[in-house]
Amino acid sequence: MGSFYEQDQKITCVMSIHAALIRNQFSFLCFVPVWCTALLLMAQTVSPAPAASAIRGQPRVTQGHPCALWDNEDTAAYKEALGTYPDLKAAFDKMRAWGDERIAEPLNVPAHKLEADGTWTFPAFKRGYQDASGNWRWEWNFNTALQQRSADVSNLGMLYAIAADEKYATFATQILLALAEAYGHGKGGPVPDPQGYDHFEAYGFDGGDIGMFLAKACHGYDLIYNLPSLSAEDRTRIERDLIRPLAEHLKKFTFMYRNHGRWGMVCLYGLFVAGATLNDQALLDLALYGPGGTKDTLTGGFMDCFKPACLRHGVIWGAEAEAQNQMASVAVLTTVAEVMWHRGIDLYSYQDRALKQPFDAVVAGIADGQVAKLLSLPGVSSCQYAFRRYQDARYLPLVRELKPDLVLAIGEHLPTLPAASSIAK
Repeated sequence: MGSFYEQDQKITCVMSIHAALIRNQFSFLCFVPVWCTALLLMAQTVSPAPAASAIRGQPRVTQGHPCALWDNEDTAAYKEALGTYPDLKAAFDKMRAWGDERIAEPLNVPAHKLEADGTWTFPAFKRGYQDASGNWRWEWNFNTALQQRSADVSNLGMLYAIAADEKYATFATQILLALAEAYGHGKGGPVPDPQGYDHFEAYGFDGGDIGMFLAKACHGYDLIYNLPSLSAEDRTRIERDLIRPLAEHLKKFTFMYRNHGRWGMVCLYGLFVAGATLNDQALLDLALYGPGGTKDTLTGGFMDCFKPACLRHGVIWGAEAEAQNQMASVAVLTTVAEVMWHRGIDLYSYQDRALKQPFDAVVAGIADGQVAKLLSLPGVSSCQYAFRRYQDARYLPLVRELKPDLVLAIGEHLPTLPAASSIAK
């Protein structure tokens, strides 16, 4: 049995959707090697793309759940592809082995306590504090624990969607309900804390952390939404006491509307995916067009990213200086395009296929023999999505090297979907 690409490259290839579990706060803060600068310089000289061809596939309006990053057509394609592509099957088997171990363990959601004075605390973790210089100091264990739990929800949701085994969704539900209880929205003393009852932030859980958390939690919740044993009351608790208040708190981080660097994009995606999951058009419009903005009058948001400041010929991402941050930002916008595809909107074609330009810029690194180095860039798996839609053969030397992985981490990678011929209909 050949690879995805050997069997299907005349028509399409594997598309990669998410990947690489975010293990801690510092996964985004790694050292930037010298070769990143070289890649940026090479990108400035990339040759013009071949003549435009039709976008492969047609966007669709998905009804009900799941409706965000995946819908039922996507999961059906996964199930079919598992019998055809050994490398995808191996990735799924690895995730399933993990899932079987995980559901045998405790929930491991941070335990909370309501103190006598009304303070909401997490006794096993230390709150942030200001040092003698007035700088805030944090310990990141709390953030790590929350990110791991949201990743569990995402992974268990994917297992449920593909394997149709309710035990995974049941455990994911228990984690979400425990997280909702831990968040404690509206609970505590009669006067809100400085964050407005956002009890997580005092432990160093800020905008970027909320964005990553919501990306994974919403993805998993969307996939388990139709679990027969998930009651209307449980859905209300998850949405009212966790997803919505986190999104409402995230709205306050106003830098994200016009700052299209990596962290701004991650924050904005948390708001966007919450809107998609809750079917809240106001949240979606805010994330897409900015505060008070519309599709005709932008005040920021994701649609503002289609301006030359971000997307232009020869540049991976104009709002970032470092290659790793550029590629991660492109991955976020590509993820937005995938969600919008399920809402009947084709962002791959928008503004004369502007979203293709960063991937064309990556071609310079491919042509110069930099494939191995490109593979280490966070977000590079989004190139598989670009190949699926644009069918540009220049991407193949890189796309062929991207391995299937079903783990989601917004800002870093997208999961691996089956071959595009199975899903782009």
